[in-house]
Amino acid sequence: MSSAEPVAKIQTAVKESRWKAIIRHVVRVAGVAIIRSIYHIRVSHPERIPRNGGALLLPNHVTFADAFFISASCERPVRFVMDETFMASPAIRVFCSLFQTVTIRKDQPREAIRVTIDALQAGELVCLFPEGQITRTGTLCELRRGFELIARKAGHPLIPMFVDGSWGSIFSFERNRYFKKRPYRIPYGLSVAFGRPIEPKDGDLETVRNGIWRAAAGAMSRRFAKHDDKPVWVNAHQIGQINALKRGHEFGALTGDPITKALPGLFRGFPELFRSPVEFRGRFVNEGMNEWVGGEKLRAELEQTTVDQPVVFYDFSENSNRSLDIPNVNHCPCLAIGGVVISMSMPDPPAPGRSEFQPGKKAGSYGKLLPGFFLGAPVDGRLRVLGPAAPREGTLLPVGVTIDAAGFLMQTSV
Repeated sequence: MSSAEPVAKIQTAVKESRWKAIIRHVVRVAGVAIIRSIYHIRVSHPERIPRNGGALLLPNHVTFADAFFISASCERPVRFVMDETFMASPAIRVFCSLFQTVTIRKDQPREAIRVTIDALQAGELVCLFPEGQITRTGTLCELRRGFELIARKAGHPLIPMFVDGSWGSIFSFERNRYFKKRPYRIPYGLSVAFGRPIEPKDGDLETVRNGIWRAAAGAMSRRFAKHDDKPVWVNAHQIGQINALKRGHEFGALTGDPITKALPGLFRGFPELFRSPVEFRGRFVNEGMNEWVGGEKLRAELEQTTVDQPVVFYDFSENSNRSLDIPNVNHCPCLAIGGVVISMSMPDPPAPGRSEFQPGKKAGSYGKLLPGFFLGAPVDGRLRVLGPAAPREGTLLPVGVTIDAAGFLMQTSV
């Protein structure tokens, strides 16, 4: 081999690298323009992304298109870290190849961690989805620990972020399926918020999770900044971001049930925002109505009724977390305080293909904390939640209620 051959190979590689860089830039500009024509994206606190140097973005993960939404929300190019299973989609595979995406194999994660650390130390903006899977409940899944090691080794800031409004996109699991559904509207409104940067030494699971929740609160606050009666509309929006009450479908309630006047976000705001009207009936009859919402009155009637067809009961009674074992009734405990829905259970979503099981409810819980709430400092040992739907001082949760790693509010003691 002549001495000129290695030089020629290097020159060819450099040219290919330059061409790929040019193609990446062109595709990024064109892709952002296309995404913004379909999705109207509001961005809060973009200044929290450093202009230069490495940083690790840690967003929620709701759709197959999240990488495109995040790219369209950042002025800097973003390098993504993704699970290898996403490579089954041709569009995502092309995107990942072009943008030097780091793929993670669950049986061999160390190489991906090393490449991610190298990218951060080289000054790149890297995005890792800490849930490690797409949510099928609409709420934040339990976070994986990989980012903690990356943060300690790389020594660069962690930036939690939240993409609000993507639940309902055709790329999400809303309607219990991906893709095969019509969009509700075009353009589709997204609100993206970047949270406060977290120092690597402080980047544990709880801090990052609350940072993502806090970013969600910021995104929703921005979305409804100009609305009168903001807490009602924010709470209605929160309810519509989870896999519980169906958009565009009516749900049942009992005439005269006090809960219907006590929860304006659920019974006034949600039906208007998501075209899901309430049908009031004098008594429980499940014919033609498979979703019901109520409190003590409906719970008592169900306990004395033979239910012939499967129904889902969203229970807002005082002891909703007490099991209701009635044939054909899918009991979903929920929690509301001071006229605001704080958490909801939901039917366990199906798990397509090789997807991991994601519970929609747990025994002894009040359901999952709704997106848009985050935890404040406890008061006298009681958890306190804040957010744009809560009072300024926050809402104290019942005595003995804790929150687990998956975001379920658990009644551990009284």
